[in-house]
Amino acid sequence: MEFTFSTARLLIQTEFAPLVSVLVLIAFIKTNVSFSDSTNRSFLLACGAAILLTASDSMRFISAHMDHPTVYRYISAGVGYALRPMILYRLSVISARYKIKRNRLFTIPLIFCVIISLTSIFPFARGLMFDFNEANKFVRGPFGFLSHIVCVFYAFQVVYYSLKNFNYNKYEPIIVIIMEIAAFTATLMENRYKYDFVLSQVLISSIIFYYFFLLTQTYKRDTLTHFLNRRCFYLELKHLQKEPLIILSMDLNNLKMFNDTQGHAAGDKAIVTVTTEMFKTFNRYAKLYRTGGDEFMAIFRKSSISEVINLVSVFQKNLKKTEYQVACGYASYTPGDDIEKIISLSDERMYENKVNLKQSKNI
Repeated sequence: MEFTFSTARLLIQTEFAPLVSVLVLIAFIKTNVSFSDSTNRSFLLACGAAILLTASDSMRFISAHMDHPTVYRYISAGVGYALRPMILYRLSVISARYKIKRNRLFTIPLIFCVIISLTSIFPFARGLMFDFNEANKFVRGPFGFLSHIVCVFYAFQVVYYSLKNFNYNKYEPIIVIIMEIAAFTATLMENRYKYDFVLSQVLISSIIFYYFFLLTQTYKRDTLTHFLNRRCFYLELKHLQKEPLIILSMDLNNLKMFNDTQGHAAGDKAIVTVTTEMFKTFNRYAKLYRTGGDEFMAIFRKSSISEVINLVSVFQKNLKKTEYQVACGYASYTPGDDIEKIISLSDERMYENKVNLKQSKNI
């Protein structure tokens, strides 16, 4: 009874806070509409797997202290080996949100690992991935490192796709790499130094932090272009008012005409086409913002007027290969200037350029 009570107390102390945290996250996901259904589904499945992993780790902890192996020892081991890569698979699907469609080949390592892990629970396949001797000591089988290898595969996928998103979000790879280092350290602590519950807690923390990190990004970025939004533009200007800047205003010509005559899909195509060209031309030198339906801004911190003029020329020249035109206007800001007047000046010059572009098109 003393052992049972102390074990129960330890489990509550260790697992209560992570379980409450992941349950709160599930409630939050169910009431949040900021992500797509597929992304929310992936997060919910990751949370569900994390809860089951916590339960299997608790069962493993209890059964590992018994004098001989029981069926619960096998179940906890098999389920644990299946769930760890499942969570990382779900995180990899989330990190690939802008880059790939769901690919069935991508799930093959996970399916194979789950089959081997769960099969190893049954007497006829014991020893395939793991087994336990009469003293209840763990014995690794020929597929003993399969779960670890599959976890590493999906962990690298998470890093890879976060790096693919680097152009739009320079902080996501940093967050992901920290998560990966923490998970690797927790795995080492569990396998080499016999720490219990560490990996499941790290995975739960990773799911929660990754969710809220991505959530903050949805309030900062336009969903169609992935540019920063109007609110971020003005917040950035507040932070940068003590240094010289160049403000560039841009406006897509005739967006309303595309929407009215060809439909909103044609309007979206126009926006994506011109913003892709904006990104190629300006991203190395400036931060880009979508401040309205057809309105865009750029903030240059370390460029001269001549450099900005040259970049605008290259941008508008490249757009001649398309059916779209983007009017541009710029203005220099010096600390102490009225920033609103500088923005108004860049807008005025942009409207002048808009008139010139329309006139040249009619000639």
